[in-house]
Amino acid sequence: IVIAILSIVMTMAVPAFGLWSRNIKVRTMAEAVQNGLRYAMNEAAHRNSSVSLIFTAEASPTCSSASSTSGRNWVICSGTTALQVGYGDAGGKGAGLSSDFDSITFSGLGRTNLAGASKIDINSTAGTCEEAGGDVRCLRILVNPGGKMRLCDPMRDSTDPAGCGS
Repeated sequence: IVIAILSIVMTMAVPAFGLWSRNIKVRTMAEAVQNGLRYAMNEAAHRNSSVSLIFTAEASPTCSSASSTSGRNWVICSGTTALQVGYGDAGGKGAGLSSDFDSITFSGLGRTNLAGASKIDINSTAGTCEEAGGDVRCLRILVNPGGKMRLCDPMRDSTDPAGCGS
């Protein structure tokens, strides 16, 4: 009887665990990218000079890596000196990104080189986002030219503080 009950419980728990795992991978990557952006902004202010974050698909990012709007890895550079390297696989494979920009530069005042408000969508490579009718909670990072950035949920209502708004 115990084995039968345990097998029923496991049958119900395994699919929920898979979804939880996909959601955690998306959140981990979103937080890592946001932390990289904040680090670049803080380093620019600390050095009182320009610091860039470059998204790249290269496995070993350097300041001369080819930039990509869908690159899962990134490098933070002051000139040609790499200050920090980030890997999209840090939370495990299963998350990807799509950005409005392939690189961003922060000035010593924390402002960006962006012409307008931009976004980075963090999605699942192992499932479909809720926005597209799936079950994975994908996230978005909003960045404005003044350097303000925030992580939000595109599926939440614009009146919700965790929502992305319009």
